[in-house]
Amino acid sequence: MSKIEKYLSSRNSKEREYCILWLTAFGIQSVVDLKPSEDLYPIISRHIEGKTDISQTHKEVHDFYHAYHRETGDHNMHRNEEADKVAVRIVETLLADDFDLSLQGFRQTHRHMFHAIYHNSGELREKPFSKKEWVLGNTTILYPKPDGLEERLQFLFETERSMDYSRLSDSHKLRHYSQFIAQLMMLNAFHYANSRAMFVYALKYLLSRGYQLKNDTFYREAWYFRNAIIRACYTNMYQGIYPTTKYMEMFLGNLLFNEENELKNHRMVKKGG
Repeated sequence: MSKIEKYLSSRNSKEREYCILWLTAFGIQSVVDLKPSEDLYPIISRHIEGKTDISQTHKEVHDFYHAYHRETGDHNMHRNEEADKVAVRIVETLLADDFDLSLQGFRQTHRHMFHAIYHNSGELREKPFSKKEWVLGNTTILYPKPDGLEERLQFLFETERSMDYSRLSDSHKLRHYSQFIAQLMMLNAFHYANSRAMFVYALKYLLSRGYQLKNDTFYREAWYFRNAIIRACYTNMYQGIYPTTKYMEMFLGNLLFNEENELKNHRMVKKGG
């Protein structure tokens, strides 16, 4: 249980909103087994309680690690530092008033999250990629080669920008949105940290369209959502397995509409050899 979950039951709506954003950031980080340091919690609490804004919070975290490196002489980037700095940047992104539905906007999200943490932040990958996935029985999605990656991404964003959601029912809006996110995941745009960048960009897209994060579903079920997206990208005609966004839609229903869909990872697992 996180030390800030108490704010979920606060009578102050801003405290609840900010708590959900921080817990969401923790959930996003959890897919790579990153956890906030103990030193981050007092800083977060001040932000949730309205004593500091997100810019001041960002500065406090930066200054804390700057002092740590100066005092210890240890200038390596440790996992706690990555966890804390990226968490702040995630909340900062989700609270920002702007959103750019474009490849440039997607790259900027990655760059903002991982600047000075990883090399080539915001740069598109230049090498083939594969990754064995638990949910696929230790097989991989067939990711496209990097040749033509930028053109594929540009086309995906152009197609999404031209989409008229006003013609869709609420359930079909969620389905089309899920398909867009799955296609974005399928292209695996960056050298590293694709899942985390894609999560943040996907949530920011929803927030920019008026949706709200109703609860801490992302904190509790981030791994489920990642598996759901991977499952939505996978085809094996021989085994009768075809892409489906139903698991993504169940997750989003819980997150956005307080539905009570039962989210079980094992139900998505690819069976057979």
